[in-house]
Amino acid sequence: MQARELMVAPLTVSPDASVRELAETLLREGSEGACVVERGALVGVVTSMDLVFREKRVHLPSVLSIMDFTIPLEPPGRLQRELDKIAGTEVRQIMSASPVVVGPDAGSDAVASAMVDKHITILPVVEDGRLLGMITKPSLLRATFAR
Repeated sequence: MQARELMVAPLTVSPDASVRELAETLLREGSEGACVVERGALVGVVTSMDLVFREKRVHLPSVLSIMDFTIPLEPPGRLQRELDKIAGTEVRQIMSASPVVVGPDAGSDAVASAMVDKHITILPVVEDGRLLGMITKPSLLRATFAR
């Protein structure tokens, strides 16, 4: 099967939508995530995990201290990115801005591999920069097992 057969109509939100509006939309639609669209173009993906992330404890950076030297053991900027995401009030502040996408001709094996390997909840299907649909875990399962 190809991505065009696995996809469902995309649930879309604006990057300017509030986090509360996003939560209400995901709950109302029973969806794990949405495609973030601005002026007709896909600009990101946001999932329920992005909302759950806001409730997590802040991870303080690990450091190694040797004599008078302090060596950070984590990538620079990680703490700031976490704080920004936790404090975000708009979708643009919590979304993944560089989503993994597939074309409509991608095979189900490529779709499944991308979703598993990259821990993806929803996978936008894009052709020539235009959002055609999205593949969700339930849509993939339905297409695979409900034949």
